[in-house]
Amino acid sequence: MLLASTLLGLGLMWWIYRGFNASQLFEVFTQRSNYLFIVLALAAGVLANVLRSWRWRMLLSSARIDITMRRAVELVFISYLINSVTPRLGELTRSLLVRRGDADVSTRALGTVVVEKLADVGCLVVVAGLAVTLRWNATVGLVQRLGDGLTWVVPNYTFYIAVGSAVCLLVGISFPLWPHIRRFVRNLWQGMAAIARLHSPLAFFSLSAGIWTCNFMQLYWLLPCFDSLSSICMADLLHVFAAASVGLLLPTPAGAGPWHFAIVKTLTEAYGVEKVAAQTFALISHGLKTALVMLLGLMSYLSFFASQLSRGRHHRTAEK
Repeated sequence: MLLASTLLGLGLMWWIYRGFNASQLFEVFTQRSNYLFIVLALAAGVLANVLRSWRWRMLLSSARIDITMRRAVELVFISYLINSVTPRLGELTRSLLVRRGDADVSTRALGTVVVEKLADVGCLVVVAGLAVTLRWNATVGLVQRLGDGLTWVVPNYTFYIAVGSAVCLLVGISFPLWPHIRRFVRNLWQGMAAIARLHSPLAFFSLSAGIWTCNFMQLYWLLPCFDSLSSICMADLLHVFAAASVGLLLPTPAGAGPWHFAIVKTLTEAYGVEKVAAQTFALISHGLKTALVMLLGLMSYLSFFASQLSRGRHHRTAEK
């Protein structure tokens, strides 16, 4: 699975950036006026993950799992660091690290993570629905052009054969995995129960809205760095953001490939942006996100395990 997702990401990156001229990439960083907007974009990324940690801690508390805010932030950053290498493994690792060696607590924590992801799916549906409503004609034209391109590359029947084969494969795999599927459903139910016990559902939904607003602002603050994107308004960028967020549903390391494909195709096909400018915008926005995740994830990893070692030494000293 990891190999397939990595190959998918590399294949999309090669297809999008073949023949790419990196000169405009360096021009963005040579303009000192751009650094303010870059810092603001990075700050929005940090705030998004802090809000995500706060929201997750609310779910954990409802599931009768008490951790500090610092620990929640550390585990969220660690999970994104792991996801940048092995997609979707970060959520499992985050759950296991909540209370190491306690399977019951880890199971309940995994249930809260599942519900948290379902909340993000709901936010994605809202964002995509709003973007399509505001830019209906652009969305229809984009889908038609992408559909024509897909038909030109592969015949129609090939698509149906691929989908049918994937469904059969998933059904075949699900039978031996049925005990794991039942465990997953139990975890999901526990997470749903945690939501029902939230002290402030309004705060949970407000944090979800804040997370996605910060994610959008990560792109919005980078717009002034590109003169060629001066014609892109906030509604246009929301359309681009929705397409990129949908693209991230494809599991590739750090979202590389689907993110770039969605942004480049939406900007060029729907809004007539030059391909080099769209490629540069996608590359810089993704590069900053990834660098931030890896830096904060590494710092959180060192902080978490340093505290674990310190606690272990304290227990050994107390036993003596």
